[in-house]
Amino acid sequence: MLKEVFIKNFILIDELRLEFNDGFNVFLGETGAGKSIIFKGIDIALGAKTSKDVLKNPEKNALIELTFVNNDEEIVISREISKTGTKPRLNGAMVTLDIINQMREKLVDIHSQHQTYTYLQSKYHIELLDSYIENADADFKTALENYKKDYQEYKDVSKKLNIIETGEKEAREKIEFLKFQTEEIEQAEIKEGEEEELNSELDILSNLENLKELTYGAYYNLNNDDSSIINALSKIKYNIEKASEFDNSLNETRDAFIDALENLKDVSNTLRNYSESLEANPQRLDEINERLELIQKLKRKYGNIFETYEKLKNELEELEHGFTSYEDLKIQKEKLYNSASALAETLSKKRKQYAEKLSALIEEELKGLNLEYAKFDVRVDETETFGTKGKNRVEFFISTNVSKELAPLNKTASGGEISRVMLAIKSVFSHLDNISVIIFDEIDTGISGKTSVCVANAINKLAKTAQVFAITHQPIIASKANDFYFVSKEQNEETIVNVRKLSEDEKPNILAQMALGDVSDNSLTFAKELLGS
Repeated sequence: MLKEVFIKNFILIDELRLEFNDGFNVFLGETGAGKSIIFKGIDIALGAKTSKDVLKNPEKNALIELTFVNNDEEIVISREISKTGTKPRLNGAMVTLDIINQMREKLVDIHSQHQTYTYLQSKYHIELLDSYIENADADFKTALENYKKDYQEYKDVSKKLNIIETGEKEAREKIEFLKFQTEEIEQAEIKEGEEEELNSELDILSNLENLKELTYGAYYNLNNDDSSIINALSKIKYNIEKASEFDNSLNETRDAFIDALENLKDVSNTLRNYSESLEANPQRLDEINERLELIQKLKRKYGNIFETYEKLKNELEELEHGFTSYEDLKIQKEKLYNSASALAETLSKKRKQYAEKLSALIEEELKGLNLEYAKFDVRVDETETFGTKGKNRVEFFISTNVSKELAPLNKTASGGEISRVMLAIKSVFSHLDNISVIIFDEIDTGISGKTSVCVANAINKLAKTAQVFAITHQPIIASKANDFYFVSKEQNEETIVNVRKLSEDEKPNILAQMALGDVSDNSLTFAKELLGS
């Protein structure tokens, strides 16, 4: 229930505080008195778009504060409006408009001319039908959520596949080129350190004669004739051994000398063997040069051969994996399509089933609103392609006369009929949505006489289960209200809107004036009869 409204510096209102009770609350006053300003303020406080133009005094901020009582809990929603922006609050704490809109959906249903226009558009009819089904069938809500999930994944997978297919030719050409590059390096079979080893071997083969001459000459001088170094050292060895026989302290020197001499003999043998092993090998020399030329060619092409090879290999694997993923995506797309199709079929069956029930409920409400010959049909058609809600198109059809065929709602009903259709829909959904506050802005458009009585009775019935607010110019409708709020415009140096709650004694006079334009015995009698009824 909406317990209190506080409005400050808003359009033509300086400051206004209104308290409300349960039941039917009606706003009365002359045309142009500013009745809709209060509802507009409530709408803005609950998240509707606004601008600095609503500031009565541009130098001050506007404030709209709504106090609700919901399950014995007090909820305060406010919105402060300045020249630079707005500040929404929930129980005094700053919040986002998304949070305010979520609270709005739970607490208030404001039916304005804009919402009437929305309800007439067939694209919104599926939302109304689904809202009705969700309140009655929990399985439908689960199926719809699962469908939306599968449908979104299906779209995402399809998008990925399209991207891959669009770039497939380019990607395949890239794969072939990468394969050529990696195979070129692989076929070379180059090993780490191979270039250094080949250069070393090349130095040997290129300087073979010098090596042979130098190593054999060294061997010859060491150990080849009587005048060689080793022969001379052997004589010295004899002398040291003899000396050590006389003095044991020379044993260590003797042993060191013998070791050195043996090592020198090993060196001599090695030099001899090395020199004798050296043979000219023109074929191997050519092989080395060809191999080094191949390595240099690959280095000029790829830089660091081993690092480049790893990069090329990784890129190739990634692209090839992409085509593997492509096949996986195709399988996934088919699975999602089948799943979404099955869920869409489930949703379609449920919609057709509940469309008949909703049609009957709205039709029953219309008959109570002086449209006794009205026929209402919620039509559910199949579509060829998926949509965000399945494969259905939903549209409301109506006929208000016996002689007329059912036709789309937005092409058939007149202004007065539209008001009653909206009231019928609201009456049906109010029992399902658990909305505690319903606001009608100009619900009596295009109606009079007996129809006004029917609308008044419908609103009165609605007010038994929800708090109802309405603006009306019809005394018959106003007479059903629990509380009257009279809106007037004061124009002195500036224009100001005032609102006051009428006492019980004031109600007959207001209704009399609404009915006949003045207060007379006849009009007062009529007004009292309305109130008594």
